[in-house]
Amino acid sequence: MKYTVSNTINRSMDQVMEKYKDPEGVKNWMDGLEKIERLSGSHMEVGAKSNFHFLYKGKQMQIAEEVLEEDLPRQIKYGFTSSMGYNTVEMIFEPIDDNSVRQTNNSYFEMRGFMKLIGFVMIGMFKKQSKTYINAFKSWVEE
Repeated sequence: MKYTVSNTINRSMDQVMEKYKDPEGVKNWMDGLEKIERLSGSHMEVGAKSNFHFLYKGKQMQIAEEVLEEDLPRQIKYGFTSSMGYNTVEMIFEPIDDNSVRQTNNSYFEMRGFMKLIGFVMIGMFKKQSKTYINAFKSWVEE
């Protein structure tokens, strides 16, 4: 399963990157994130690993993150592992002009177990969540 969501952030690339690279900034736009546990490597460095701890709909959830590629300010690619499966997220930033940036999230999922059977029905939910996150990031950058 794969999908793409995008938006336009009305700030300069430098302003967008300053917020995106903030090691604790993700807590400002990723709803439900309680803490990030750094396991290895440095923030946004290829090979760096972290565990993201969420409270989602009253339940604790952990997602393991690994930075797969990094070429900021242009793009960064992550791998995420959870009980539902594995997904990669490629975040692309493209300057439109001096004061706006196109943010694109390309997501690819490999479901496991029961999720493999029903995952195709849930694509709308996953896409909606990704759109919520990038719009929350946009709002945080633009505030």
